[in-house]
Amino acid sequence: MTPNHAELDALLAWAEGEHDKEVQGLPSEWDQGTWAASRTNLQPSAQSPSCGTACCIAGKAVARQGGVFLLEQPFAGATRLRADYAEMPNGRRVMIETEAEEILGLTRVQADALFDADNTIASIRRIVQEIKDGVEEPEAGPVDGEWPDDEDEDY
Repeated sequence: MTPNHAELDALLAWAEGEHDKEVQGLPSEWDQGTWAASRTNLQPSAQSPSCGTACCIAGKAVARQGGVFLLEQPFAGATRLRADYAEMPNGRRVMIETEAEEILGLTRVQADALFDADNTIASIRRIVQEIKDGVEEPEAGPVDGEWPDDEDEDY
């Protein structure tokens, strides 16, 4: 597969912008810990964006292609609806993870690294660059200097 550099750059720019919102205490649509999610009450707060939805890099890749998240309540009493699937403009129902892998032209290993729930904005920057540089097996999650409590990280 050939990675889609333009789409990777666009998604990185989106994640960086949403991260900046978090740093400023504003609602953010980036939540690396879920493919896609929505608060059931859909009320804006510091924890949920004004649109009521949040997603990871994979979810945003699918949404940018017109995918609509198929939100479901994961368990009784859950405060957020979650989505593992989306419906694409052509009516296809797809798994967010595998559709994003295809959209981005990634191998399974590259997708696993980029979509890892533990990734910080610094690790996403690194992984995107490694994928663009042809690294077949980028390391998932934060490495030295990329953890939120590291000196220069403003997670």
